[in-house]
Amino acid sequence: MMGDTSPEAEAVQLAAIRARSPEARLRDALELSELVHAAAMARLRARYPDRTMVELALMSMSVPVGRAGGS
Repeated sequence: MMGDTSPEAEAVQLAAIRARSPEARLRDALELSELVHAAAMARLRARYPDRTMVELALMSMSVPVGRAGGS
């Protein structure tokens, strides 16, 4: 999972995740997705303050995901 997590801690984390219901796990995933989207939109608004929300939304769809060393 994580390179900086001990195997024991990772086992505890995985057990806690697996103990949650599928609905709760889906809810968590959707919430995280919304947070990431909001952060991306805030970053675009800060970088391009004169753009409309439609332009920013279109830009957000073309931003690479997981780009290392992003600007």
